[in-house]
Amino acid sequence: MSKIAVSNSSRRSTHLVGTLRILSAALTGMVLVLLGTHWGSGDTSLPWPWLILGILGAGLAAFGEILLGGRAARREERRLRAELLSAHLHNRVRPLAAAPASPRPPATNPLLRPWRGRGHRGPVIATPATPSQLVGLMTDNTERMTEYRQVYLGSTLAALAIPFLTLVFVTVALDVVVGLGILMAVPVVPCAILGFLRLFRKVSATSRKERGRLSVHYLDALRNLVPIRLFGAGPRIEDRLRTQGEANRRAIMRLLAGNQIVIIVLDGVFSLALICWSVFLIGGRLHSGELSPGAALAIALLLTLLLEPLTQVAGFFYIGMGGMASERAISRQLSLTTVDHRPTGVPARPTAAAISVQSVSHDHGRGTVLDALGLEVARGSKVAIMGPSGVGKSTLLSLLRGTLPLQSGAIVLDGHDLGTLSPEETAALSATVAQSTWLFTGTVADNLRLARPEASDEELWQALRMAHVADEVARMPSGLDSPVGERGQLISGGQAQRISLARAFLSGRKILLLDEPTSQVDIASEAAIIDALADLGPEWTVLVVTHRRSLLRIVDEAHELVDGTLRPLEVAR
Repeated sequence: MSKIAVSNSSRRSTHLVGTLRILSAALTGMVLVLLGTHWGSGDTSLPWPWLILGILGAGLAAFGEILLGGRAARREERRLRAELLSAHLHNRVRPLAAAPASPRPPATNPLLRPWRGRGHRGPVIATPATPSQLVGLMTDNTERMTEYRQVYLGSTLAALAIPFLTLVFVTVALDVVVGLGILMAVPVVPCAILGFLRLFRKVSATSRKERGRLSVHYLDALRNLVPIRLFGAGPRIEDRLRTQGEANRRAIMRLLAGNQIVIIVLDGVFSLALICWSVFLIGGRLHSGELSPGAALAIALLLTLLLEPLTQVAGFFYIGMGGMASERAISRQLSLTTVDHRPTGVPARPTAAAISVQSVSHDHGRGTVLDALGLEVARGSKVAIMGPSGVGKSTLLSLLRGTLPLQSGAIVLDGHDLGTLSPEETAALSATVAQSTWLFTGTVADNLRLARPEASDEELWQALRMAHVADEVARMPSGLDSPVGERGQLISGGQAQRISLARAFLSGRKILLLDEPTSQVDIASEAAIIDALADLGPEWTVLVVTHRRSLLRIVDEAHELVDGTLRPLEVAR
């Protein structure tokens, strides 16, 4: 699964970093052998051209390794962040691509919440990371993964290979007994690393989870500073953040403590043992006359290359294990792919209606919300669905928008069977006005042009007139160029909701899905929104879910959602 997050460019840069590390070690080894053989034999005339060439080459290779790894890491960070954001924006909720239909959900990323409805035998459904979790994936996890992949992995694999390559040279060119004798001890390092990896894997996973929790709590607190202050919850939130920060600190300290234990064991004990064993072999062969002084000194100098893997051990448990855990988390997020959402295989029947909901059932895992629900909305009509909060009105709209996958039944929107479309294709069939207004930092025009970037100013004003908010925008200091503030804080809630409605009109999509459009506005704004909807021509089809009866005076038909099914309501005009 981790291959999903790793691009071909990433693999190439990892290989190149490792190659440069080996090249640097080879040139360093050449310099050490030249020095050892000449000094050991008493020859004072050193081959300076070769020594200078080797030193410069080793330095350039080492510099290239650092430069290439750093640049590749930054490049991969940008790519991963773009892919994570794109996946989050384009496919809000999708099944896992190869999820087995088993009674037990497979293990998934803790950042993803697996779901399986009662009696549902289709693929396991996973919701993508929340915005706070996505920030953690795009920052800390992405940085750790790219640091591990682009900077650390190639160098570490090369460092593990360098001692074996060095000993092959020693065995072939200098002394067979010393080479093979030392070779027997070298595999202890990777074996010890694998053992410590198993031992400290849980500690690394715990540290990553605590960092994720702290990020979520911290961002939630920042986003909700106003209600926290209004309710006097600041001290409680501060205590919660302090507690979570302390848990994160302890997890990091446990990880670093394990890292230090490994450094002491491998860098201290093993390196000393390897040096003593090597000196014993070299001394024995030198004493017996089987090894020349020059070769003995060359082998002694080459011991620095045999200790190469130990220089990577210090970062293994912090960079290596943290990077691997982050890679798994990112891969699981990116592995959410669009598949056929209908486990029952129910075909959609042909219909002339703009919206056709055919025997749709849905279960969030806490009981059935929609139960074989059917609905036909004729083209050009306005239909309201009533009901108190929690009965499934928003679930129905989410199914129509494609942000929830179908579990059973079929939905046809503007002649298209949603079961055959991607989430992007489904979203393009309708325009949505949500209960919570979606306005972004910028101007009125910026927010309107989210629907149509190429729209002219006159088209913007026409959409505002349709939403009955043009006069108010015209009275603003800069008109269309007036800033709305973060989340529309510089304008009223009623104005923000009508600008959102104007954006839906501007999109050119003739099917409007409205989720409680008047629930959070004042009476005057509610009246303006109702009048705007009433003035729409026959080319517009409107489906509105609400618990306010004031909207019923403009609709052609109304239904009440009760126990997962629709019951007709009388429309008083």
